[in-house]
Amino acid sequence: MKQTKVKRIIAGSAEILAALLVLLLIAVGVSVFVCSRYIKVTQYDVSLEGIANPVRLVVAADIHGKVYGEDNAQLYEKVAAQKPDVIVLLGDLFPSHFEEADKAYVIDLTRRMLEIAPVWFAMGNHELSYTAQYGSAWIDEIRDAGALVFDEEWRDLELGGNTLRIGGSMGHGYLFGRTAEEFEASADYQFLTDMQESPYPAILLAHWPDTVALSDGPMRWKIDLVLCGHTHGGVIRLPGIGGVYAPMQGRWPRFDYGSYMLNDEMRMIITSGLSGHDTVPRIFNLPEIEVIDLQP
Repeated sequence: MKQTKVKRIIAGSAEILAALLVLLLIAVGVSVFVCSRYIKVTQYDVSLEGIANPVRLVVAADIHGKVYGEDNAQLYEKVAAQKPDVIVLLGDLFPSHFEEADKAYVIDLTRRMLEIAPVWFAMGNHELSYTAQYGSAWIDEIRDAGALVFDEEWRDLELGGNTLRIGGSMGHGYLFGRTAEEFEASADYQFLTDMQESPYPAILLAHWPDTVALSDGPMRWKIDLVLCGHTHGGVIRLPGIGGVYAPMQGRWPRFDYGSYMLNDEMRMIITSGLSGHDTVPRIFNLPEIEVIDLQP
């Protein structure tokens, strides 16, 4: 009798586990479908000393050549509906396994965004790889279209009655295998020093969160706002836990998505971007564009 009861309990538990597994697989399948077709809008309000008039940035990153709707109509409509003062294209517009012809997608995307608002274009690792293989002529086409390209450089710009220092970098704000003397003599160090010592609110477009968030970066630098992508929000997000994997940070990344205060003056905001990572689809992780409202 006891053995029969135990067998029934085991059989019942197995049925429950099997049912839960089926439900999980259904949920994952539905999520993959939804996350491949719909874009959410995530909004942040950021107060900066030195801002006199509110301005709105819309950030799009890690598109990887993906198309939402016919001719990317859903993406353009989502961006236009936010009425941005500036659109920030924050790197990795090229697909992971690019061909030379993929520059047409990036140039067309930039031109279409320019029909909505001015564009600030920052480099990602895919842009650097494409340039190393096929040259930088595509960057000239982006500039000729009217976008401002930030490739290891900064500018002081007027926007909405405010003066801002905008810079774009894929460098490293920590030793990264260098001696202290080598680091302090590097272009990375000088660039971030110029950003930090700005008399105006400083916004760093850093595709990699690693630029300032890892090692002793948060102790070294105090830049007002750092905008990042690259992580894909952890690709797969587990409720209550967060992202599972981010490029460069690996499994269970510390900096995968959202807003972080790295120190008492430097805020970093990471977008989850718009595509999956290589062949891994997004799961429980809707693609997004960010709206960042800069406030006095």
